[in-house]
Amino acid sequence: MIAFGNYRYLIYIAAATLVVLALFVLYLWWKRRMMSLLVTESAWDNLVRGSRRITAAKNLLMILSILLSGFLLLRPQWGETTREVRNEGSDVLVALDVSRSMLAQDVQPSRLGRAKEAIRWIAESLKGDRIGLILFAGDAFLQCPLTNDIGAFTMFLDSASPDSIPLQGTDFGRVLEEASRVFQKKSLTSKMLVLITDGEDNEGRYDEYIDRLRRMDVAVYAVGIGKRSGEVVPLSQDDTSGRSYMRDDANNLVRTRKNDTLLKRIATVTRGSYIDISDNLSGLGFILQIIDDQQSNQYGSRVIRERHERYQIFALLLLVLLSAELMMTERKRI
Repeated sequence: MIAFGNYRYLIYIAAATLVVLALFVLYLWWKRRMMSLLVTESAWDNLVRGSRRITAAKNLLMILSILLSGFLLLRPQWGETTREVRNEGSDVLVALDVSRSMLAQDVQPSRLGRAKEAIRWIAESLKGDRIGLILFAGDAFLQCPLTNDIGAFTMFLDSASPDSIPLQGTDFGRVLEEASRVFQKKSLTSKMLVLITDGEDNEGRYDEYIDRLRRMDVAVYAVGIGKRSGEVVPLSQDDTSGRSYMRDDANNLVRTRKNDTLLKRIATVTRGSYIDISDNLSGLGFILQIIDDQQSNQYGSRVIRERHERYQIFALLLLVLLSAELMMTERKRI
């Protein structure tokens, strides 16, 4: 059964072919009209040194060539072969904390700003691996599915902010649950979760999901950010005046502190590692090295069907038609 490799562009290719064909027919009509104004029908054979049959044949060859060009652009295919493809590389899922505490400026430009720099560095250093993005605070959702399109991933990353999730606070149970759901059907690749957060948790219901990730062979690389000494929390990313800091019910300034103890525990249970990027991003080199090591490994295989490209036949036919049209001469022999 015949198929077309460029079937998605069928409308555009058909439209372009019809436009070219219409312009050629319009040209023939204009040429015929101009000749009729200069030469009468009875005097045509005496004054015009040309064969009407050859002219008609050349025009027919041009029309066929235009139609064949459109057919050729669709990439006709038929016949199939099967081959085995080895799956290589890693699926890297990044979970970014966008709770209000990530606006603290004990890390410059802020915890969230430093976290975005780290994620962007990881994404731009990948070599064929897929990367996805989960945003979490009091809730969690998949912002960008696993993809090789780094440009699209970066666009989703740049738009991440505390406003992305209406429910504030931090619930590690929700983000770990969402990560396990994403990885549930990805059994043929090496899997890792990069969790970037200050480690504060307001719910304490993460044990079940840590064990679930461990059973799924998902290594969690916890990336801590912030100072243990604590820092006040701005209400917005841009306004850092004293009046815009978060306050509790007693009108006291709310301070946020990094909880690296929890992050180290999550990393240990899932056979991952803990990295701190509060001072610089050098620790991320370890994660990139892990990804590079996994790229050389193979994880399962799958059989794919490939159709044979047959456009070469029609390209050759098009060349024959155009060559014939060029070699045919309209001038009569005297």
